[in-house]
Amino acid sequence: ASLAFLALVACGDRGGEDKTDQSSAERISAALDVCAEGRGEFAQQLCENQTLVGLDTNVREAIVAAAANVSDAGAQMLVQNQTRWREAQRIACGIIDPEAEPTPEQQACLESEYRARLQDAETAVQDIGGYTFQRMELVDATPVTAEVASATGLGDDAPPAVLRDIRFPRIDGQQTPAIQRFNELVAQSPQFRLEDATNEVVDYRIAYAGPELISVRFDMANDTLGAAHGNNTSKAVTVLMTEGRALTANDVFRAGTGWERFLTQRAVGEISRQYREDGFVPPERDVQESATKPHLWLITEQGLTLLFPPYSFGAPYVMGGTEVSIPWADLRPYLNPAAPAPIRPSA
Repeated sequence: ASLAFLALVACGDRGGEDKTDQSSAERISAALDVCAEGRGEFAQQLCENQTLVGLDTNVREAIVAAAANVSDAGAQMLVQNQTRWREAQRIACGIIDPEAEPTPEQQACLESEYRARLQDAETAVQDIGGYTFQRMELVDATPVTAEVASATGLGDDAPPAVLRDIRFPRIDGQQTPAIQRFNELVAQSPQFRLEDATNEVVDYRIAYAGPELISVRFDMANDTLGAAHGNNTSKAVTVLMTEGRALTANDVFRAGTGWERFLTQRAVGEISRQYREDGFVPPERDVQESATKPHLWLITEQGLTLLFPPYSFGAPYVMGGTEVSIPWADLRPYLNPAAPAPIRPSA
């Protein structure tokens, strides 16, 4: 299903920039109507539940409002996002039989998920930096069987389902070659199969968007049932829109200026300050290895943020990850004069 959805994204990026009656508010609302004929057994259960159908309607209205300017292709993907999300929450809340009426615990679970979904729906489409960003979602769930619960050692403590929730941005509207390339570079795909009994979550935040550059932060987490602890990490995907490619070190810094040393020392000092109460001073070699990797550089209007995921700066996992932000003014002696905005030094 996830591969099919990614194929749909690719098809939309090859040409569906038009907005017609297909992407009107009425059409989107009708496509999301849980009480419409042929929506399935679980939809019927929701439709007959006054509280849940009310929450579903609130989410539908929020999606319709957010989708005011999306194209036909964007509207189709928003509808599919919500349809998949609804089905995944059924399984995640432990309702294996779609025809079954929710128990009080399952009802409470669904209500909680719907209320959180309402906040998500309000930001499903964002206008930032002259672009219309649409949130893409790969949401799936599979029940945890008795065999899986036993094999993981959790037994009766096992959750009802394994959940996948992967999100990434897509620029809607006119699909220029640069925008198509951006959509390709930021698209995320599952790293685990549902049968691997591993929950997988990927979320993002757009740190900067402008004519020359877009920088996106991704936070990823996964936890395998029965494992001692989960894993989480972060990365940045920064795309030069004028060239349709990922950012490199030479795009930011002038060679031979010693920028590597400056970033390392600045990060060592800041991380030492952050963990002063723990008495932790990060090894310089570990810090340099991470601080000089462009896929850990987040570009913002104010400066460069260095991402340090867990294990990436010599600290034990229990300390988690951190980040270090450096204003562009402090980096001016090292910057490439031809760097894209907002990196380029001001006159």
